[in-house]
Amino acid sequence: MTRVLLLSQFFPPETFAGANRVGSMADVLARDHDVVVVTPRPSYPHPSLYDLGTAFDRDRRRPYRVVRSRAFVPHSRSLTIRAVREHLMALELAARAAREPAEVVVTSSPSMFLGPVCLLLARFKSSRFVWDIRDIGWDYAGESRLISRWTRPVLWGVRRYMWWVVRRADLVVAASGGGADRLRSRAGPATAVMLVENAVARDLLEACGACRERVPKPRPMVTYVGLLGEPQAVEVLADVAGRLPAVDFTVVGEGPARGRLESRIRELGVANVTLTGYLSRTEVLDVYRRSDILFAQLKDAPTLNATSLPSKLYEYMATGKPVVYAGGGIAADAVRRADCGITVAPEAASAIADAVDDLLSDTARMDQMGRNGRSFVEATADRETAFEGLAAVLRSPP
Repeated sequence: MTRVLLLSQFFPPETFAGANRVGSMADVLARDHDVVVVTPRPSYPHPSLYDLGTAFDRDRRRPYRVVRSRAFVPHSRSLTIRAVREHLMALELAARAAREPAEVVVTSSPSMFLGPVCLLLARFKSSRFVWDIRDIGWDYAGESRLISRWTRPVLWGVRRYMWWVVRRADLVVAASGGGADRLRSRAGPATAVMLVENAVARDLLEACGACRERVPKPRPMVTYVGLLGEPQAVEVLADVAGRLPAVDFTVVGEGPARGRLESRIRELGVANVTLTGYLSRTEVLDVYRRSDILFAQLKDAPTLNATSLPSKLYEYMATGKPVVYAGGGIAADAVRRADCGITVAPEAASAIADAVDDLLSDTARMDQMGRNGRSFVEATADRETAFEGLAAVLRSPP
């Protein structure tokens, strides 16, 4: 039985994509290995949302040990401040993990800064280092329109640093086929790359099954669930809502871009957008149940198009509701392959509004797309099965 140290910024009972993926990883690895998870106290998007007694009780009932450090709240409009905070968080987790014996050190992004710290920790312990890279954020950061010319030299250095770490990992795990291709091409043939695609966990797939039936209500409802970040550009929904005053728009989640969305709502004076903030899984499932269309978006950027396949798309499909996806690349290909919705250009309010209006005018088409999406995820390997391949690799000698 291999002793595995798993360090992560996020972990259940947090319920968004990053925590869900790492939670599934830990559950599967613990079937065959001696696993210790080192992670902050539940903090996302704010520690006040969690009862620590309940969280610690859940930790004690898991089939592996969970070591908690201080709560960590990363949000800041300053990239520099966020980077410093994440570095300190990564160092604190490594310090807590240093006393734990391990033959393999595993970490998952976000945060990217856990990668370099965990590489050093693994080398200190003469252990293998496995990096689960959900997104190649250091490449995307240099493509963002919000980056100033003064910041670009720093990002260039971070980008080189992160690829240096990737090439020294004993195994890199990618969350999408496009991400695996980028990692192989940039890291070179000496770096082992394994694909564990984003998928829906079995319990969530089952829970989403109760969301499929359409709920009668006076006004149709379009919903976004997820991070309110710069790549998601959710402020476009204020413009879409202004074009469709008879439709209600619900935005579930938190993130650094929430302020921009709120400002745009005030600027346009729209009254049909509701921001719920962060919700528990039970509350999110209720929102899914009441929704008619689910919306997702990623900006048009080379790295996002080539490597990003948001897990929320699979979760959306699991609900049996049709999808409007604003974006290109491999995520748009997945929506078209599943035939579960309409794809349009990102940040194009008029095109998004037209897609929503077209779907709402054809309930038979909506129902069929919802069934197509549900069938697609049911036929796709679930997340737990996907991580069994990683567990098998860790059983092999280095």
